[in-house]
Amino acid sequence: MTTWWKESIFLTVAALAVLMLAAALQPAPGYMDAEYYYAGGMQLAAGRGFSLPFLWNYLDQPAGLPHPAFTYWMPAASILAAAGMKITGATTFLAARWPFVLLAAFIPLVTLRLAEMLGASRGTALFAGWLAVFPGYYLAFTTLTETFVFYMLGGSAFFLILSAENGRLRSAGGWPRYVLLGLVAGGMHAARADGLLWFGLAGLVWLTETLRPVRGRIQWRGAVGNLLALGAAYLLIMSAWYGRNIGIFGTLMPPGGSRTLWLTDYDQTFTYSLAALTPENWLAAGWQGHLSARWHALWMNLKNLLAVQGEVFLLPLILVGLWQKRANTMIRFGVLGWALTLLVMTIVFPFSGARGGFLHSGAAFQPLFWACAAIGLEEAVRFGARKRGWSRKSAGLFFSRSLVVLSAIVTAVVFWGRVISPGFQAPGWTASQRAYTVLGGRLTDLGISADAVFVVNNPPGFYLATGRSAIVIPDGDEQSLLSAARKFGAGYLVLDVNNPKLVGLYGKESEYSGFLLIETIGSIKLYQIRLLP
Repeated sequence: MTTWWKESIFLTVAALAVLMLAAALQPAPGYMDAEYYYAGGMQLAAGRGFSLPFLWNYLDQPAGLPHPAFTYWMPAASILAAAGMKITGATTFLAARWPFVLLAAFIPLVTLRLAEMLGASRGTALFAGWLAVFPGYYLAFTTLTETFVFYMLGGSAFFLILSAENGRLRSAGGWPRYVLLGLVAGGMHAARADGLLWFGLAGLVWLTETLRPVRGRIQWRGAVGNLLALGAAYLLIMSAWYGRNIGIFGTLMPPGGSRTLWLTDYDQTFTYSLAALTPENWLAAGWQGHLSARWHALWMNLKNLLAVQGEVFLLPLILVGLWQKRANTMIRFGVLGWALTLLVMTIVFPFSGARGGFLHSGAAFQPLFWACAAIGLEEAVRFGARKRGWSRKSAGLFFSRSLVVLSAIVTAVVFWGRVISPGFQAPGWTASQRAYTVLGGRLTDLGISADAVFVVNNPPGFYLATGRSAIVIPDGDEQSLLSAARKFGAGYLVLDVNNPKLVGLYGKESEYSGFLLIETIGSIKLYQIRLLP
């Protein structure tokens, strides 16, 4: 076995070991996104199709429960989770997540390859791979039923395909390369709605290459063939999804996502009265508020660049690497794609962008950034050797090993704070699951019917812990809550301190006499909803 293979296998095994350790400390999905995808996977594995017994928003004007799944988020993560459960014959979280952990173990190897395609030496490329073994903030998310792994591998695949400009993919006239770009873009769109940007980025690749004359002429025949190949490959992945949407909603896209264009604050994502989400109301809110929201989103997204994507100490090296390789096709389209993502998550969707959208979408560029950090260190060492007389080999080894150790420390500290804190006995990561599990047992003791529908903060998490149907607490006052409960036949309210607009209800009966306090379980208040005519 060659040294290259030994190093690659060791890198992948090390990554798998880190991921398995992290996964062992995360026995539950931990937050609503991952819970939603896990629950969706359970439904698919059980043969119930794209249908869910809960609602986490009202944006598509749902008619009742069960409700069509993925009317806001996309289905790829749930499909992969369902595959894991079907293969193992179990529906546990471990059964759902193992494909994600296995795929995540290849992220360092892909990062290594990106660095090599950027012209890094083998040692520098290995350094890039080791940065991906200890991925900082992302470790807590690459082990879950989530979209991070799709985006990290999908974005890397996109850039690696771009790097094959003079290879076999171009020797056949270019169309195989566009087929691969279309398949990757389709896969990323199937994972996240903003994955459509990657189809647009592939279109920009086609446009720039089409407008590049060969022997003084634009090769239109080949260009049209390449465009058809790109579109056909993309539709090979996405056509079934578009057909499903047309069948249910009569439109290519579900109506829920487009309504978020008219949000004036994040909590409106959960509004029950969709009359508020219109262009007219958005304009009436005033430009000062809109500008303030987008400035806040820009600030939060740039902080994400510094703390998450750049891990603070790597950002200067990333910038040096990007500048050093600025003429490279991967870098040019990587920077363009990152800038477009920042623009969309700041200007178009500022509320979801600032609350995690940019964190998710930006994951696609993370392996490329690690590769650029390695290139940046190589350039910094070269500068030190030229100006200070450093030994390039000794300095390179010292700084690369030191930065890998620092990355491992930062990863551990961030993981502890995000997942384990305040301690192993009662980690914050599973706090919601523990509370809902205790509540579920008490609901059984109280003899509440298994068919009852609840109004809760986190319907996916509540469903996973109790097996009971639920709708989300709508944004607004008690009357909005009663209206939603009446439509969906919800008989019980689960309320905690995280609902500031219902603070007057928390712990006492409402002035509307629509709620009867049954019991307090920890910090949770359980009410019976009196559905008055």
